[in-house]
Amino acid sequence: MSTSVVELAREVRLLVRQLRGWAGASWEVPVPGEVSRAQRTVRLINELAVLGERAGVGSPPGMRPPRLAPHALADQVAVLAEELLAALADALEPAGARAVRILADARTAVTGARTDLDGAGFGFRTR
Repeated sequence: MSTSVVELAREVRLLVRQLRGWAGASWEVPVPGEVSRAQRTVRLINELAVLGERAGVGSPPGMRPPRLAPHALADQVAVLAEELLAALADALEPAGARAVRILADARTAVTGARTDLDGAGFGFRTR
């Protein structure tokens, strides 16, 4: 497995651990872009679905995951990322340029989400 895939897997694990630590109103804390943590996570989920489609995970073209309640978003991120990482690991064995681009885009999506979600403080709403 490529070092880059391992690094992306680490980023995903850190993000999922962070997401699993939130409950209730913590999901409604605003993050950059004037959205809530839940909305930012849903945006990442959709990005992962598009990247998975590009990587050939086998989902029907144009299909997006259903919107789930905030308490289930961490699991949704974990499943989509796992499928994407598996597809990328297979595609990178012969070092395909397309797979390398998808991997770079996935890393940008995950690290961007982590950056946005990290900056929201301890989960307190501001008035």
